Amino acid sequence: MSDTNLIYPYEFQGGKKAVASEVNANFEAVKTFANGINVSLNEIHAAISELKNKPTREMFDIFYSFSSIAPTGAYPLWTGETITHCKSLYPQFWNKVKTLSATQNLVLVDSQEEYEEKLEKYGQCAAFYIDELNGHLRLPKINKFISSIEELTELATEENAGLPNITGSLRPHRMGIPDGAFYNNEEIDFYHQSAKTGSSMQAQKTTKFDASLSNEIYGASDTVQPPCVKLCLYIQVANNVGEISELDTKALAKELENALLKLEQSYSNYAAELQTLYNNIKNDILLSSPTIKEEELVVTPDMFVLDNVYEDYPYSAHIVVEDATADLIPTINFSVADSLSGNYAPVAQSFDGYVAIFAKEIPTEDLIIPSVLLQ
Repeated sequence: MSDTNLIYPYEFQGGKKAVASEVNANFEAVKTFANGINVSLNEIHAAISELKNKPTREMFDIFYSFSSIAPTGAYPLWTGETITHCKSLYPQFWNKVKTLSATQNLVLVDSQEEYEEKLEKYGQCAAFYIDELNGHLRLPKINKFISSIEELTELATEENAGLPNITGSLRPHRMGIPDGAFYNNEEIDFYHQSAKTGSSMQAQKTTKFDASLSNEIYGASDTVQPPCVKLCLYIQVANNVGEISELDTKALAKELENALLKLEQSYSNYAAELQTLYNNIKNDILLSSPTIKEEELVVTPDMFVLDNVYEDYPYSAHIVVEDATADLIPTINFSVADSLSGNYAPVAQSFDGYVAIFAKEIPTEDLIIPSVLLQ
């Protein structure tokens, strides 16, 4: 056989006599092995596909996106989202939140009410809420501006808006000149002087206050609003998300594709050898002097009927073999294709004048059996 890294469960060896029932049992192992390779091929294909689509972010990464559709393994942070059954769906994230809250100043609130109080006070909430009873976890709601910290004690704390102090000056005199945020209106007020100094009419302007005259940032918005572009903010919560670059992803995918190619080539070679070796072992069986041998038997679909002998193979067909008796052991040598299909039971029964075979489904075409042996 070809030199591969595969470990074969059984190797047919020509030139030796063999007991048919043992050969069939060994061939079942080969079928199982072949099916296992098919599963491996599918798993590698799936791994390559998953790797190509794998997020390149680590759990707890916070990031912006132009897309309103949450990326794989991420949740929005602007909604105050509750991850229902987070303890079951994302156990690593659940445990990480609890660990960080105990060791690295990650903030938890004790109740939904406390969460809502923060929303009312600050307009957002930087804390997580863990519902231990139901296994739910509520994410922070962050829909305003994010600042870095000077020390860890500031982590995940909210701050209300603040503005620089505004100063101005005013001389309480009709000739006073306003400064800063103070200004004189255009209207003129009239007043009378005190009677002690004689009655006379004078005019002066009313001094008013407008912060935008001191700095145009004031009055530009109903809230404190620096220049910005609004994007979607997400947090990565998926389990087992490794931080790998796109280059690393492509390299790993290439390695998997190379492994897949080698496995497919090995399987192809093994399948080709299987046909030759199967023919050899069939000849060995024919040379082992069976009591009765019938070759090239045709079983038509209408010969199959419902039968409750084997639960997994509910259909049976009776093949006429004149010399068959109930005390003989039958061995049905199906073709390689029919054997690998898994449709036919690996056992048969012998009766007086016929042999019974069993199937999962009625075949759609005539079944050609290369040989039936009775020992």
